[in-house]
Amino acid sequence: MTKFTIRILVLSISLLYPIANAQIKKIGVPFITNYSPKTYKAASENWDVLQDSKGMMFFANHFGIMQFDGVRWSIVTQPENKSMVRSLAIAKNDKMYVGAQGEFGYTIQLPNGQYKYTSLVKLIRHSARNFGDVLHTVVRKNEVVFFSNEEIFIYKDNKIKTIRSQAKFDDFFEVNTEIYVSDNIRGLLKLENDVLVEIENSKQFIGLKIRKIFETKEGLILLTQKNGLFSYKNGQLKSFVTKVDHLLQQNQISTGILLSDGYFAIGTRQTGLIVIDSEGNLIQHINKQTGLQNEYVTNLKVDTEGNLWVTLKEGISLIQISSPLSKILDASNSETKIYCSQIYQNKLFIATDNGVFWLDWERYKNGQHENMHFQHIAGMSENVWNIGVFGNSLLAFEKNGIFEIKGNSAELLAKTDGAWQGVLIPNHPDLLLVGGYNGLYLLKNINNSWVYQHKIKGFEESSRVMVTDAAENIWIAHGYKGIFKIRFNKTFDTVSDIQFYNDKNGFPSSLFLNTFKINNQILFGTTKGVYKQNSHSNKMIPDLTFRKPLGLENHIRLLKADHQNNIWYISGENTGKMSQKAGGNFTVEELPFRKLRYLYIPGFENIQTTANGDVFFGTQDGLIHYNTTKNKKYQAKYKAVISEVKSIFPKDSLLFSSRYDVLSNQTESSKNKLSTVLSHSNNALHFSFASLCYDEADATKYEYWLEGFEPKWSDWNLQTEKEYTNLPENEYVFHVRAKNIYDVVSEEAVFKFEILPPWYRTTWAYILYLILFSILIYTIIKYQKNLAEREREQLILNQEKELLRNRAELNEQKLALEKENMSIMRENLEATINLKNAKVASNTVNLIHLNEILLSIKDLIGQIDKKNDFNTNYGLLTKINRIIDHELQGDQHWNEFEEIFNQLHDNFMQRLKNSFPELTPRDMRLCAYLRMNFNTKEIAPLLGISVRGVEDTRYRIRKKLQLSSEANITEYILNF
Repeated sequence: MTKFTIRILVLSISLLYPIANAQIKKIGVPFITNYSPKTYKAASENWDVLQDSKGMMFFANHFGIMQFDGVRWSIVTQPENKSMVRSLAIAKNDKMYVGAQGEFGYTIQLPNGQYKYTSLVKLIRHSARNFGDVLHTVVRKNEVVFFSNEEIFIYKDNKIKTIRSQAKFDDFFEVNTEIYVSDNIRGLLKLENDVLVEIENSKQFIGLKIRKIFETKEGLILLTQKNGLFSYKNGQLKSFVTKVDHLLQQNQISTGILLSDGYFAIGTRQTGLIVIDSEGNLIQHINKQTGLQNEYVTNLKVDTEGNLWVTLKEGISLIQISSPLSKILDASNSETKIYCSQIYQNKLFIATDNGVFWLDWERYKNGQHENMHFQHIAGMSENVWNIGVFGNSLLAFEKNGIFEIKGNSAELLAKTDGAWQGVLIPNHPDLLLVGGYNGLYLLKNINNSWVYQHKIKGFEESSRVMVTDAAENIWIAHGYKGIFKIRFNKTFDTVSDIQFYNDKNGFPSSLFLNTFKINNQILFGTTKGVYKQNSHSNKMIPDLTFRKPLGLENHIRLLKADHQNNIWYISGENTGKMSQKAGGNFTVEELPFRKLRYLYIPGFENIQTTANGDVFFGTQDGLIHYNTTKNKKYQAKYKAVISEVKSIFPKDSLLFSSRYDVLSNQTESSKNKLSTVLSHSNNALHFSFASLCYDEADATKYEYWLEGFEPKWSDWNLQTEKEYTNLPENEYVFHVRAKNIYDVVSEEAVFKFEILPPWYRTTWAYILYLILFSILIYTIIKYQKNLAEREREQLILNQEKELLRNRAELNEQKLALEKENMSIMRENLEATINLKNAKVASNTVNLIHLNEILLSIKDLIGQIDKKNDFNTNYGLLTKINRIIDHELQGDQHWNEFEEIFNQLHDNFMQRLKNSFPELTPRDMRLCAYLRMNFNTKEIAPLLGISVRGVEDTRYRIRKKLQLSSEANITEYILNF
């Protein structure tokens, strides 16, 4: 068969056969994620794989149906007889049909997340139940076909029809809408109206051990276990010759799948996965040496993201065949850090931490991968920082100096303290400037050979990053000092001028500065975007050309122009490509390179481009290739899922989970229900969630929000679990959504639940509280009334007692008062009697004295006689007058009066004298008479003066007593 015919056959498949929507690169090896049995914690063997409508992956494992949600693996159900699951198929309603050992049936997911398995074997007669592994399960329009080597079971309308083989069936194939069966006696058969019919010349297929069939306009393409590929048309079977027949025939085909672009992905038993194009050329050979964890491929499936899932005899692998990125790996699968890459004379050279290696690039990119690996360049075994083509030579800059690579070895050109890189001096193509650990070195091209000249004087700084401008200036970036701009003298042996720029010259910081040459312009990478030098002020200013595509807040680690005038950049952790449009604006492409985050060697980021559009990224995980012609859909929709919900207090209790048999302690009826109304004792919940996006699943971020408890969404983070404790009674909705590495946000997953109040805050509790409160109030009122009544009675009793006591006290007081009054009256009476006695005695004395005076005056008057002369009578009258004046002064009588008066008036006279010592005896007498309430006329004769004299005396006393004119002196004296 000619290559042209083969191409027509294979290309026509894309029109008739459902092709997996995925492509695979020819250059490099796709990114592979391996899941070992230790990872998924189940049996090593996996036989089938499918994806449901949500995007969940399921695998036919020896232990049962295994589920993967992008984060967690779990066995979700097992066949009724607990046997190994061999095949899976899924209907549109996500009802999953299962083929196992001597068993088949279906499983559906219950509201609580559990998968319930129902066996269909009970629908077949007992004589037909003796069959082995159900190797294939196929869902057709309104029926399901289960295939075993002994029998074929057709399930339709809850009935099963059985087709038994004469000897044994070999294999089973779904080709578009048709079913083919290979039979060890009858050859290749076709299922028509539930009957197996031999196709034309069917006997020629006997013994071929067909493992996969594809249909084209030109006929059928068959993949056989040991004999390679065949085509079948018009009853004729012909060999389909490929360039990998030796691999296919020696390593036994086990399965296959058709990819887009007409590529065949063929799984083998002994050499992993082989991908060929429409002409039979090898596109990829992915085996254990290139990253697959096992050589035996049992099945293949392309998911909705374009990833190829490979089930293996031991483990599961995810091959990202839709990615435009791939790893350039050799057969030894060695891992090394890549500092630089370079294509020279059709060879790919890489500078690593173990020296320089090379690969035949022409053969490799044309798919000739067999027995091809990187070869070591002898002479260098330590860190090689850079390699570059200068003139016709390939030079390497290494820890020990400068080397020229010739063939498979390196020749030392100059031994230095260390060399970083080299640049040609502008306008001097024969002069090469080399930046070293401690200064600059000069090489000269003499007769097409580079010859070391000398170390340049006047500059001793590390010169790892260098660029030149048209004015022959050399710009050197020092990682933590700043930017140097230097010029040489005419002989290029001494630095003639040095200018230094750091944060004092406009840079946002002196740290992490880089310099690049883009379109003959010198640019600077800073921690705050791209800068350039202002030609007038020489200050460093932000380059507004890059403000929109790269921003002014990102650390610019690398800028590099390619042959198509694109600018490649590394900004922060993001890698991208800027393409300039006609108007001068840039379009930015970053999504294809999100996988490169955190892979670069800090400070040694490198991107190498070629005229053919190949792009190489040097990373600490090897050399990565990018193909600009391969497109991947990065905006594909996907879902976030809640994997498990459990109450964690007082003990773990699962509410929602797909894990098999985790709710076994519940009754069968309760298993089928999702209980989302929780008692208050179960108010601590743990949520596990994931996203059904499998591309770099470990880098997927999540945000969540418990509506009813939190005010807003959380920040994006890598956490796939969230725990809440002490939730108050309320109705809640837990929301979660994911964001993959391409910043695509998933559909939201929600879980609604309700926390009941504690028993003491329920409605019945409040009713009880109301009743108890009413009883309490009634009791209190009743008690208070009784207490008030008792207190009233006690009060009356106390009042009566108090009244009696008061009466008794009053009587006692009255009696005592009467006794006291009697005593006072007796004392007063005695005093009165005494006073009267004293008065009587005094009056008696006074009477006697008066009588004596009167007798004296009578005697003197008797002596007066007309007969006496005038002088004698006058003398007698004078003597009488003196006697009367003496008696009127009455000092002796006054003293007696004063003593009695003081006794009656509380020592009035003494108190008055003490208060007003300026009072005279006459004044004191007048005050005493006023105290006795005598009027003026009564007082005048007592004092022996006229009424006018009394008034004058009263006036003098008023002044001495300092009384105002309005004050009544009598009232004052009475109240004194």
